[in-house]
Amino acid sequence: MPSSAIIDLAIGLIFVFGVTAALSSVVTELVARLIGLRGAYLLAGLRELLDSGKAPTDLSTAKTDYEKIQEIMLGGQAPPAAPAAAAPASATEVAATAPPLTATGALLGGPILRSQGMTGQISDRKLTVEAGETGGLPKMTTDREGNLWSQRRNLLSYIKGSVWSQRRSLPAYISAGSFADAVIDLVAPGAAGQTTMNTIRQNLEALPETMTPFKPSLQALAKNAGDDVGRFRTGVEQWYDDHMDRVSGWYKRYAAKITLVAGAILVVLLNINALTIGRTLYTESTVNTAISTVAAKVSSCPKGESQQQCLASLEGQLSAAAAAGLPIGWGTVRDCREPQARCNWLEQRGIFSRHGNSGWQLVLVLIGFLIMVVALVPGARFWFGLLSKLGSLRSTGPKPATAAS
Repeated sequence: MPSSAIIDLAIGLIFVFGVTAALSSVVTELVARLIGLRGAYLLAGLRELLDSGKAPTDLSTAKTDYEKIQEIMLGGQAPPAAPAAAAPASATEVAATAPPLTATGALLGGPILRSQGMTGQISDRKLTVEAGETGGLPKMTTDREGNLWSQRRNLLSYIKGSVWSQRRSLPAYISAGSFADAVIDLVAPGAAGQTTMNTIRQNLEALPETMTPFKPSLQALAKNAGDDVGRFRTGVEQWYDDHMDRVSGWYKRYAAKITLVAGAILVVLLNINALTIGRTLYTESTVNTAISTVAAKVSSCPKGESQQQCLASLEGQLSAAAAAGLPIGWGTVRDCREPQARCNWLEQRGIFSRHGNSGWQLVLVLIGFLIMVVALVPGARFWFGLLSKLGSLRSTGPKPATAAS
């Protein structure tokens, strides 16, 4: 087989790998939006950073939690002078008698974050993050009343109250600057731009001991900042960014599982078999050349393109490849299109062979599907990058021979 044909074969297979991986990624993004995955992971990440995931976080009480922390902070700054018999409770006593507070709820309930990246306020979300193991997506529940049968007359309201619907309405991103502003607003209320590190350190001491690791982490950052509020703010931002990098890793691992499942379903539904495609490209030079031409015009989804447009574009690319002769889909195989060929449904689909050895044929089909699923792991960006390099190599051609002296 000429070297150019081998390159065309590689281009054809990589083209199929890349388009299938891109289709799987688009489906993954659509699923992630449907179930509110980004907002859920952001909320889970905040809970682990601030509360270690040891206590449940009820978003409906977020604003109340913020107001209670503000009362503690203001009480710690200026305790009113009064007779001993009528002296108000100290900040520590208030914290001890008050219901358990969470730093996550208090921060999200503050004026800076309570409506950032969402419609309405965070306390409008009837969502509770349950206590549990950290390092992943915790269980989330909603206080939706009744069940599907009792709500059958108002199904729309029932759907809007579901966990997925509540998660979809959460912010998917909070900047480090906004997070640091919210922290300073929480621990130094009423400073009006005149916050000092002495005030911050004093107020941090007044925080309930149950707010861990929020309290000890901020105390360590305050100690390292000295008297520089700007340095403290930078430390809080870096603390947040470092943890969000971990949360991003959790999200990617979860999304990778969705991609593999979605890709496996697409591979089977569209009958994208790596062995069948490779055999066709190897034995039929016209199909090989046609697919190489189609692949030369293909690129991954541009950043500015919507998911629907990208999905339509990728479907068009696969359709063009099928029209060029690539064996994609569950049409009748060529062997069963011959005159007087008698094939049952499985033989027409290429799952069994009308010539015998159907067990071996089924094994080959499964291996071809498995190769396609494994090819999803590197991702579309990897395959399209490799496709671009091979396209350049193909267009460059062999190095011209040196003229004889």
